[in-house]
Amino acid sequence: MPALDIVKWSKRGERNGFDSIWLSEDPYYRDSLPLMSVIAENTRRVRIATCIVNIYTKHPVYMAMAAATVDEISEGRLVLGVGRGVKSLIEGELHISYGSPLQYTKEYLVSLRKLLAGKKVTLEGEGVNMTNAQLHFVPLRSEIPILLAAMGPKMLNLAAEYGDGAMLNSCTSVKQAKHSAEIVSSSSRGSIKRELVCALWVSVDEDVDKSYDGVRMSVAFLLSIPTFGEVFLKEGGFQPYMLEDLRRTFRWDRKVGDPMWHLGQADASKVKELVDDRIVDALTVCGPVEDCRRRIRDYHDVGVTTAVVNPMTSKTFAKSEELVG
Repeated sequence: MPALDIVKWSKRGERNGFDSIWLSEDPYYRDSLPLMSVIAENTRRVRIATCIVNIYTKHPVYMAMAAATVDEISEGRLVLGVGRGVKSLIEGELHISYGSPLQYTKEYLVSLRKLLAGKKVTLEGEGVNMTNAQLHFVPLRSEIPILLAAMGPKMLNLAAEYGDGAMLNSCTSVKQAKHSAEIVSSSSRGSIKRELVCALWVSVDEDVDKSYDGVRMSVAFLLSIPTFGEVFLKEGGFQPYMLEDLRRTFRWDRKVGDPMWHLGQADASKVKELVDDRIVDALTVCGPVEDCRRRIRDYHDVGVTTAVVNPMTSKTFAKSEELVG
C-alpha cells in the first residue's frame, strides 16, 4: 500500500475508535519506522506500533535511535514490536548469521532496553557486541514498551522476562492464544502485567464461503513456511499431514531466500484442496461482521490484551470500522 494511503487509513482508524495502529514491515517493502513518524504527525490519540522491525537487520543502537525519535515525535505513543524474521531471508539472502536465535534475542533486548533508558552499554555477547554505546540525547520516555514476536514457549518466556510482552503471528488459533497467555503470565517478573498482542487475519463477508476464500491463500502460504506450519497446526489442534504437499505447492524446494517469492507460486485449486474451511476457520477471523466481532472477543477472553485487525480483502477494509466495540 502506498505510504500516503497508509496514513489515510491510520487517520480513519483513529476517527472510528481503534485504540492503536500496527504497521507491519515485510522484506523489501516500505520501512515502517519513517512511516510511523508520519502517522504520528497525522494522529493524536492512538498508540502507534511496529509489527515487527527485524532485530537482525537493525543494530540495537540504531533501533534505539529510531525508536526514541519516533516516540518523541508521537509524544510517547510508540510501542516497539521486534522479531527475528524468517531464517531463509536473514541467512540465505542477506547473509547475516542467524546464530542461536534465543541467545541473540536475549542479548538484543537487554542492550536495547538499557540504551533506551539512556545508559551506557558495553556488551561482548555471542551475537550482539558494542563498547561504550550511549544515545547522545535523552529519550522522551526511559521505558518505551518493547514487545517480542514469539510463537514457541521459549520465545514467549523471553518476551515476558526481558520485554513488555509478546506478539502472536497471524494464523494463531484461540487455543494457541490461550496457551500463550498462560506462558506469558507465568513467566512475567514482578506484578506488572505483560501485554499479549495477536495479529488476526480478518475477512468480512456475508457469504461465509467467500470470506474463507479471501484469506485461504495467505493461510496456506504462512503454514507452508518451514517450522511455522508445525506450530500453528499443532497448537490449533490439527495434524500437519498436508505440510509436505503444501511446501511443494509453494516451491520451498527452491532456495530463493525472499519468502514472499513463494507466495506467487501456488495454484489456488491445489491450495483449497490442502487447506480446508476447518483450518481457515480455526486460524483466522471470517464471516459476517457480527461473527467476526464475536470471534475477536474470544481472543480477548483467553488473555489477548490487543487484537490487531488485519483486513485481508477490500470488503473488509470498507467495513473495518464496524468491527470496533
